[in-house]
Amino acid sequence: MSDRGSNVIKALEANKAKEILDTITASKTLVKYVKLVGLNKEIQDNYGIALSTVVRWLSLSALLESIEASLEHVRSIVLSKPSSVKQAVKINKINIDAIKDLVCLLKQFKHVSTIVQTGNRPSLHMVYIGCNKLERHLTGDDVDKNGNIILLDDRHEGTNFFRQRLIQLLASMFTFDERHLSAAVLHPQYRKLTFAAIYGRGWTHSFIRQEMEIILGVNDCKKLPQMVTTVQPATKKQKTLEEEFADPTDDDNGSSTLYKTEELDKYLQFNIDEKYRQANPLLFWHDYQSRFPTLAILARRLFSIPATSAGVERQFSAADLIINERRASLNPETVEDILFVRSMERLLVQSPNSFF
Repeated sequence: MSDRGSNVIKALEANKAKEILDTITASKTLVKYVKLVGLNKEIQDNYGIALSTVVRWLSLSALLESIEASLEHVRSIVLSKPSSVKQAVKINKINIDAIKDLVCLLKQFKHVSTIVQTGNRPSLHMVYIGCNKLERHLTGDDVDKNGNIILLDDRHEGTNFFRQRLIQLLASMFTFDERHLSAAVLHPQYRKLTFAAIYGRGWTHSFIRQEMEIILGVNDCKKLPQMVTTVQPATKKQKTLEEEFADPTDDDNGSSTLYKTEELDKYLQFNIDEKYRQANPLLFWHDYQSRFPTLAILARRLFSIPATSAGVERQFSAADLIINERRASLNPETVEDILFVRSMERLLVQSPNSFF
């Protein structure tokens, strides 16, 4: 293809991508107008869904979902308004195909963000799950709950531009730290790192061994050879996002190449009972801390690290509710105790087995 032909294609892609940006802008303008004049009640009376306002980036997905569900109802209401309203809202700039594609594109981002920001159980290992899920979602390698490939079916020609841009941003902005993959290894469901590169498993095992030596106070101990086992991704039926990236069912025979005298290797070849293949890894480490004492200590350290700052931000919001005009003289230690009791109470109600 000539340079001129290539430039024409790029120009067309840019124009189509701009149509999607115009759709997002028009959608935000429409929602602001609906909120301003109080049209949500009228929309609901016409069997529509109340439009959501963007208060943070994650809310954009909810806004677009509400637009998709209620666009025709909103359109009929807006068209009955004066021409000045029609001109200000620019509802005709909203492309329904672009809306549907954006909802589909952002759906997994919303799902992953919600799970990674969990505050009632360890979340550091979720970075491994979330990044893998988003990469597969964007590249067309994602699977549904039955294990079938989800085909990319973009309705709007500009969607692919944003898909490719998201792939670039995911690769440049999100990288696995040793702690992310180590937390996944210390989770019974993901310990084999089935969906990680082979070299990633190697340096993760090396990091865990180094941390074990620090815990044991061993500085000059000769490193054990790092044995890496290649495991193919499972093709069995999937149920949830977290189960999708779990390791295949353990082989009772184990691998004869692992060094059975080393705690990490014993753990990697250990036949774990099915009841421990669940979202919260703390139950396993509670029951097997005597069998894997050093790894149990490391697990406590890693799983105490949150994947995001969402939990901390929630505590700040809670503190804002506690310290009000009538309680402005509270001692800082008292505020800390109130927040601690509040968070522990909520956690124990949701997950009684959260602690060792």
